[in-house]
Amino acid sequence: MKGIRFSDASAAVRSIPDGSSVILPQGCAEPAAFYEAFSAEVDRFHKLRLFSGLQFGDYAFLDRGLSRNFTYTTWHVGAPVRKLINEGRCAYLPLRYADIPRRFDRPDVVVLQVSPPGPAGDVSLGISVGATRQLAMNAGLVIAELSEGMPFTCGESTLPIGSIDYFIEGDSPPVAHANRPVDDVSSKIATFVSELIPDGAYLQLGIGAVPDALIDQIMDRDINIHSGMITDQVMKLLETTSAKAVTAEVIGSETLFRYVSKNPAVEVVPSNRSHGLRTLAALSRFIAVNSALEVDLSGQVNSEMINGVTVAGVGGSLDFMLGASLSRGGKSIIALPSTANGRKQSRIVPFINSSAVVTIPRHCVDFVVTEYGVAKLHGKSLPERARALTAIAHPVFRERLAKTELTQRS
Repeated sequence: MKGIRFSDASAAVRSIPDGSSVILPQGCAEPAAFYEAFSAEVDRFHKLRLFSGLQFGDYAFLDRGLSRNFTYTTWHVGAPVRKLINEGRCAYLPLRYADIPRRFDRPDVVVLQVSPPGPAGDVSLGISVGATRQLAMNAGLVIAELSEGMPFTCGESTLPIGSIDYFIEGDSPPVAHANRPVDDVSSKIATFVSELIPDGAYLQLGIGAVPDALIDQIMDRDINIHSGMITDQVMKLLETTSAKAVTAEVIGSETLFRYVSKNPAVEVVPSNRSHGLRTLAALSRFIAVNSALEVDLSGQVNSEMINGVTVAGVGGSLDFMLGASLSRGGKSIIALPSTANGRKQSRIVPFINSSAVVTIPRHCVDFVVTEYGVAKLHGKSLPERARALTAIAHPVFRERLAKTELTQRS
């Protein structure tokens, strides 16, 4: 391939100095050849430090040597590593998405999965740009696995070939990810949320059944997407409307990956543009829609822990909620089902207790939405908030919540 000199994957791994901080890809990027070589060469290391965000692959780099040869820290806990986090074998780093490049301002090593070169000779980070591009530009050593399956995306996704120290040949495409099917509860929540979104809005939303249902509700609206990630459902919106999307990550099927290739309707950009407060504040009517594990009667939001176990991360939710508060006509919305655990547990709770954490402060939340309606919190006192949130809780739990609210006031 013109301008690129490939190295053996094992040689690239051996170039990493022991004791280095190594940032691995996140999202659907999956440098499988590098991970295989890393596991084969792991015994040469004794104090390596690995870091990454949420990955949709199988975390193959953890197969050998964890704790003995290297440590692993993540700023977003994926399902495959939850048990390891709970056992203390991996570590969780609470970190806003926008702060990742500042926290790792001079990483020793950054590992990438990239596309073949484009017409200008640069390679693209494809479906996973976000914090990764900024980290790579400031790294001491950059290792890139080139995959024919990685799309060349528009936006700010490229790196010069000369900025990459080792190229590895890979034959694995990005990892595909499928969302859960939309159910009746998700559809009801989405209907309420859609009524809060004005025409001409810039919409941020995550992944899951509620965001997918919400897209169906706004197909006839004048809305653009500005988000941390987009899915197949957003592709459906772009294909049937004149909407455009700006995103840090592309999460979905191989069909979506092909769709975003060289498609100017989708700009995949660094986190300072996708999550930066100045950028978000400049967007008129920026509407941030995020989910949560639970919300207490004052409006505090827990998005990270269940029963003392970390199951997710801060992610970009706080960045987007703050951005919405600075946007002219912006709104910050938390959308979640009223119950969990087979309707045995209310997700509207009296307070965030000691086995959980506050991910989003109460003053950052304008609306909370469940399948039972909308609680407007902006400008409301604590008793008014408690009453509004109790009204959208599952009916089975409302009396108990009302008693708690009365006790807190007495």
